[in-house]
Amino acid sequence: MTATAAANNIIRIEALNYEKPILFAADRNNASIRAGTIVEIGDAVYRFAEDTPVTMGDIEPGKDYAVRIDANGQPIAEDVGAQNPLTIEGYFAGFHFAPGGHAEGIAGGDTTPAINPYSFWNVGFQATCPDPRGMALIELVGGKPFWIDIYLTGSNHKEEGTSRCGVEIAHGSSLPRLDYKVATEICASHGKRLPTYDEFRTAAFGVTERSSASKHPKKTGLDASRTSQFGLMQATGNLWIWGTDGHPNDPRPSIFGGSWVSGSSAGSRYASLGCWAGDSSDRFGLRAASDHMAPA
Repeated sequence: MTATAAANNIIRIEALNYEKPILFAADRNNASIRAGTIVEIGDAVYRFAEDTPVTMGDIEPGKDYAVRIDANGQPIAEDVGAQNPLTIEGYFAGFHFAPGGHAEGIAGGDTTPAINPYSFWNVGFQATCPDPRGMALIELVGGKPFWIDIYLTGSNHKEEGTSRCGVEIAHGSSLPRLDYKVATEICASHGKRLPTYDEFRTAAFGVTERSSASKHPKKTGLDASRTSQFGLMQATGNLWIWGTDGHPNDPRPSIFGGSWVSGSSAGSRYASLGCWAGDSSDRFGLRAASDHMAPA
C-alpha cells in the first residue's frame, strides 16, 4: 500500500505488483490501469478489477498528462500544462506523450508520436523530486532504479521545470554561465541531481552511436536518430551534459554524450570523466536525474 498527500486530498493506492506503475501502455496512443488496482481519493474508493482503459481525448506530442477520476468513476487523462500535477487536486498518476518512439535497437527511435512507456508514474511510485513530469524510469543493472529527464533542461526552467519539449535549451550562452557548479545548483533547486556516468550510459543506450545532429539544436525536441531505448530525446550528439564519474565520496565533474561538433565520437559511452569544473560554453547543457521513491 502507498499513501501520500496530493493537493488537498490524501491519495492511497493499492496494487498487485508494487514494482511496476499502475499504468501501462495499451498501444502507442493509449494507457490503461492495471487490473487489481485500488485508488482511494479522500473518502472515495475506486476498484479496477480488470485492465481499464484511460480516456485519452486529443493528446498532443511533447506534452505531459495526468490521470484523475471523472464524475462517472472513469479514469481520464488531461494535459497538465506547466503545472506540477501533484499540486492539483485529484491527480494520482501520469505519463509523457513523446513526439517520437523510443529506440527498440541501437539505431535510435522513430518519428511517430507515442506514449513513453518508461514515463509512467503514480503516487508512491515516482521520482523523489517534487515534480514527476517529463522523466523516465531507468533500471540500472546491478544498481538502484532512478529517474532522468526525457529532455535537456530549458533556459526558463524555473517556470517550466527541467524537462519540457519545444523550449530554448539552457547552455553556456543562453545562460550567463553553465559550469559544473551552476548545473549542480539548477538540479538542486528542483530537488534533482546530476546523473552519474553509469546512469547516463544506461539511459542513453540505443542511440545511433558515433553520430550527431548537424547543428546546434537550440530547442528541446525530437532527434530520432539519437533517441534512446528509454525515450530520452537528444540523448547524445546534441549537447554535452554535466554529470559526475559516480564516485560515492569524491565525485569528479564529468561531461557525457558529445555535442553536435563531435559526431564521429558522440554516443552513450562518450565521456570526459575529469572535466574542468569551470568550463562553460554553448556546447554544454544539462539533463537532471532523481532517485526512485520505492512504494512503502
